[in-house]
Amino acid sequence: MQTFCTIVTPDYLPLAKTLYRSLQAIDTNVQLHILVLGDEIHEKNEYFKTYNLTSLRNYSLYNELEKKYAHTQTDKFRWSLKPVFISYLLDNQFDKVIYVDPDIFFFNDFQFLFDELNQTSVLLSPHWRDKNPFANEENFLANYKDGLYNGGFIGATKNGLPALKWWAGLCHYKMDRQISLGIYDDQRYLDSMPLYFSGVKILKHKGCNIANWNSIECKREKVNNEILINGQYPIIFIHFTKETILSIEKGHDKLLQPFLVTYKNKLQKENIDIASFINRPKKNLFIWVKEKTLIRTRIKRFFYRLAEKL
Repeated sequence: MQTFCTIVTPDYLPLAKTLYRSLQAIDTNVQLHILVLGDEIHEKNEYFKTYNLTSLRNYSLYNELEKKYAHTQTDKFRWSLKPVFISYLLDNQFDKVIYVDPDIFFFNDFQFLFDELNQTSVLLSPHWRDKNPFANEENFLANYKDGLYNGGFIGATKNGLPALKWWAGLCHYKMDRQISLGIYDDQRYLDSMPLYFSGVKILKHKGCNIANWNSIECKREKVNNEILINGQYPIIFIHFTKETILSIEKGHDKLLQPFLVTYKNKLQKENIDIASFINRPKKNLFIWVKEKTLIRTRIKRFFYRLAEKL
């Protein structure tokens, strides 16, 4: 058996439901299991089920993480539970589990993602950030700050349980954003997983995990009235982070605008207003400096492309 799963706080449950609707529109038999941190919430049907933390309390990987993070660092607690919840589902019912962040939305057939797990233990999704520092230095350096793989998507089978336990142990060890230590929350640890565990596969389909961070390596192109990535990959799912949404709205990723319209419409059905949801900050000094940095990066990118043509 196979399933998707995600983890949310109660206020993010409508996002998880929107994720589920996107999956269900492609496959009416798809399953989504949702771990909800906080209020006691019990919602389920044949294919959709919520869990509370009490479901994990007797599970071996859970207790130490709860002691360290649950009462003081809720974000870290939620992130650290990814390998735990995936492992719990693998141990109790499923042969294949794919975790996705709740702000992901699917647009095309995803079955091949589960098929990728037929001959592998863990499936990782690269950020596909810029590979050339002269095109976008900030985005290039993020490879070595935030990590090569995105923690918003990870698939696993029962053979991946040792890797998941290792990941949970590292989350218990330290969950910080310390560039000098090579640590970025739960995510940077994934860089080492293919080194220490066999059967860890890198997802090569560039239509997956589309976001603002991969607009160069995963170029959006219009081919015969269809938006394809690099002229060949259909968009499977978009990671609608706040930054991705703002990038599209500001016109930096125009070909994704129809996809954002679809996403907004689905969110409205769950009574979510996207403008208030992303909670745009006021333009303080930090944001002004950041925008100036982005402008400088685009100028450098222009001259780099010009030099390539000469």
